[in-house]
Amino acid sequence: MVVSAALLLVLASYTSSWNLHSLVGLGFFAILLVALSLFVSLRLDAMTLARREARGKRQLLNRADARSRLVKFVLGGVVVPVAAFVAANRLELPGRQTPMSLAIGLRFTKPEVSRAEQLGNAVLRAGSPAARVQGILALQAMSSGEALEQLLRILGDDPEALKDGSEYQALSKALASYGAQGKMPLLQRFQQVSPAARRAAAAPPGDLFERYFSAGFAGLAHELDRPEADPAAQAGERERLEVAQADLKRALGQLETDTRSAREDGSLPAFIMQTFLQSGLKEDADLLAFARQTAADAGWSDAVRGQALLLIAKLGGKDDLAGLYPYLESPSTLLQARALQAIAELQSKLSASSAKG
Repeated sequence: MVVSAALLLVLASYTSSWNLHSLVGLGFFAILLVALSLFVSLRLDAMTLARREARGKRQLLNRADARSRLVKFVLGGVVVPVAAFVAANRLELPGRQTPMSLAIGLRFTKPEVSRAEQLGNAVLRAGSPAARVQGILALQAMSSGEALEQLLRILGDDPEALKDGSEYQALSKALASYGAQGKMPLLQRFQQVSPAARRAAAAPPGDLFERYFSAGFAGLAHELDRPEADPAAQAGERERLEVAQADLKRALGQLETDTRSAREDGSLPAFIMQTFLQSGLKEDADLLAFARQTAADAGWSDAVRGQALLLIAKLGGKDDLAGLYPYLESPSTLLQARALQAIAELQSKLSASSAKG
């Protein structure tokens, strides 16, 4: 029993969620103490059973018969541990302490918390986005494996990490600064996204012009179509209206291309893709294969697939250029725009490489 209690005290000292100062923690300790004491009693009995059976009636105590063994199990595995536990918590020593509190004070020492973990805890406790951003920047500056673990912990545990713009950008840049070291953990989290969640935040159907301005322009065109109007003047009005409509469509299309990624997902996959795009990785076969697969997978949102096209341009070579052109025929305006951007970036990279060669 003493060995069991000492082992549990050591175990509790290395388990941050096990608080021996609470009733729940003490109750859990008592249950484990009884279970462990019973297990030790059974093992010792099995190890010494043959020798005790050989002695037979000459064995005065701890005999091998079934009744004696049952009594020993009840006493050594249940009664004595429970009685000792109650006494340890009820018996008052000088200084208003109990044996249990004294044992906790002597043996229950928590392992030292690293500076990176202290920063991670501070970020998760912080109430303001500005404070969280500063903590993330401090973890980025540490450039250690422990700091990377804390950044990944913030990504998983902070509900505001993907909602607040400043924290989103700071966390993405911090993880991107770890390059290849942070690649595998991010890929694993990307692959853990359920199929049902891939398009859960899809935008409404139609582009911005169709949703908000199409009906108004149609009504205005109908209003300009007056029977009494001069045909030449009417043609000029229609032409100006068509020019205004084309200009508005172009401006709204650019706005949607620039903002739809964050609006449509605002989620872990888009965050991870942006982090890869900001990383210093220039050549990575595994990441390039991942980008190709994601871009071709219609199960992902257009925003994530568009980011994958840009990642192909960042990591790919001459053989990837031809694979980008089919996306120009996509019914998605966002994928078309991203494909054009990816082609331009990859072509520029290839041209610069040829000039150097």
